[in-house]
Amino acid sequence: MINPRLVKSWSFESQFEGGGESVFLVDNTLRDGDQTAGVVFATTEKVRIARLLSEIGVHEMETGSPWLCPEERDAMAEICSLGLATKCLGFCRADPEDIAWAKECGVDGVVISSSTSRIHIEKKYGQSKQWVLDRVREAAEAAKDMGLPFVVSAEDASRTNMEFLLHYAAHAEELGASRFRFCDSLAVLDPFTAFQQVQTILQAINLDVEVHCHNDFGMATANSIAGYRAGARYITASVNGLGERTGNAALEEVVMALKHLDGLDLGIATARFREVSEYVARASSRAIPVWKAIVGTNVFAHESGIHADGVIKNPLTYEVFSPDEVGLTRQLVVGKHSGSRTIQYKFREFGIDLSDEESNMILSEVRRIAIDLKRALFDKELVYIYQDLILSSQQQATD
Repeated sequence: MINPRLVKSWSFESQFEGGGESVFLVDNTLRDGDQTAGVVFATTEKVRIARLLSEIGVHEMETGSPWLCPEERDAMAEICSLGLATKCLGFCRADPEDIAWAKECGVDGVVISSSTSRIHIEKKYGQSKQWVLDRVREAAEAAKDMGLPFVVSAEDASRTNMEFLLHYAAHAEELGASRFRFCDSLAVLDPFTAFQQVQTILQAINLDVEVHCHNDFGMATANSIAGYRAGARYITASVNGLGERTGNAALEEVVMALKHLDGLDLGIATARFREVSEYVARASSRAIPVWKAIVGTNVFAHESGIHADGVIKNPLTYEVFSPDEVGLTRQLVVGKHSGSRTIQYKFREFGIDLSDEESNMILSEVRRIAIDLKRALFDKELVYIYQDLILSSQQQATD
């Protein structure tokens, strides 16, 4: 049976023209992000992150795993009591007791997770496929009895035999799940296979599909976008890509890729991305690399003479979007690769107009010093060079 959603063309052309249906973000910074090796969020930090996510317009968030400990449940309950616009989910094993704990926390719904791959079923659980199906049924019945909407999640779905995975997804639909979560838990997919597998699932069931991608091969965001192009309407992501091992699809990357590559604006307050990223970085003790996509400080830093000259003339020559769109500022870095136009532009910021001859004199010295120091130069160092070369030569000319 063909899902009516797929009758519409999902070609790249239609997507770049802004076609396609809306996407809903499910943030898992507070759950999968908190599972990052060595990372522990304090309750106050969890609450602050939850507020930030709601303020920028994230649609849903996983608030935690209720079976972990009383402190986890206390944090979840406090977040759920805030009355946030963002829906709060509890991440549960396929266990009715987990569902009951989540209910006590006041969540809006639960994610019922079970592994589906053969290696997980046999080696992790020491059980059978039927055992998995039965456990999910028990958890789903518990959720329904408690009036909780539920998502059925397939951990390690991308390594699962497709026949069983489709059976599991159909099982989720029969149980009344609100959607089916497809997890690339070990990041074994590429965008092409991600597209194919998500499309195959959507052709077999009448449920929305959510994609949950990890980043072991650096393709979490790409696989998430591929899943969207195949028809998935829900994408899990975390701030800064925080998560198990190499992390998850980064929320800021997914949002901006959909906006600028697929023409789909999710209505997220992207101007606060750097602010949110900085807070999560501090809370997790995981610094934002300067080269980090979207929110790294080097995204809008230009040193090469050719690039800097282009940006001075028109920022769009080397910037896809404006830095203020994600809460950053543009930087023209003066160093070994700079050109005379950058020198002149930089000194105009100091209130000094340089001639071509003066800018070339300074540029030669800048390159020499930058090579010696193995870095770009600070503004104060540029002023010192100006004083040593230009002012001193002017003084000598008047003597």
